[in-house]
Amino acid sequence: MKPRGQSLLGDSPPGGTVPASADARLDERALRAASRRGALALSGREVRRVTVLWTQTILPPAVTAVLFMAVFGGALGGELREVSGIQYLWFILPGLLITTVAGQAFANASTSLYQARNEGYIDDVLSSPLRSAEVVWSYMIGGLYRGWITAAIVLACATPFVGGIENWLLSILVLVLTGLIFSALGVITGIWADSFDQQAFIAALVIAPLSLLGGVFYSVESLPEPWSTLTRFDPIYYLVDAERAGVTGLHESALWLSVAVAAVAAALVTLWAIRMFRVGHRLRP
Repeated sequence: MKPRGQSLLGDSPPGGTVPASADARLDERALRAASRRGALALSGREVRRVTVLWTQTILPPAVTAVLFMAVFGGALGGELREVSGIQYLWFILPGLLITTVAGQAFANASTSLYQARNEGYIDDVLSSPLRSAEVVWSYMIGGLYRGWITAAIVLACATPFVGGIENWLLSILVLVLTGLIFSALGVITGIWADSFDQQAFIAALVIAPLSLLGGVFYSVESLPEPWSTLTRFDPIYYLVDAERAGVTGLHESALWLSVAVAAVAAALVTLWAIRMFRVGHRLRP
């Protein structure tokens, strides 16, 4: 027998009425649980999309990077045996890892979000209890997965022919920051673009040239002026140089300054993507 005036809940006032604050707490917990499940479902869908379409999302960029290694590291390796005292194939590997992660993280996030807008099923996401940050992170996770799994394949193919990894922690850190920066930029482009042409323009005429001109295949110190100075204005050069420090131990710029700037850039572009999604810029008719 419960005492007179006490409800079965034990903390309710006489009459069994649950306080409004308790209802609010229960509703808030239920909403948070639903939000977490939704974020996991959306990010899982993005990862499954990459995995199921592996012949389109993973195989082509992996083959392209391996062909770069075969042509520049193999065919030209006889003429360019060493750069800055290290094997040429080992020298270009870090840049290929960076360009692979950057290109694939950007492409996946931008394409997936643009398709969701273009085909109308972004409305399902917008009407869900997901927060803007959770939606953005879900799309970014798909890009990160695609970029990192492709880079892992490239690294596995190159490992038998290079000297190994000098600093695993630094190498992984730089690849993580690269993935974060370009997957967030992909989300921003997916929100901004009104057509596939605009999306392709950013990928083909901005990211690809910056990647190839970022010191991937050559040492900046060997370039004459003004090319040496111009290359240092390329932001991807500092990611390549930091990754090269992790893989080979060789670097030409201030290492930890490059990492710090990359970390700040990753935070800023991610916050920018979240803000654009929260504002609903071009997401709603």
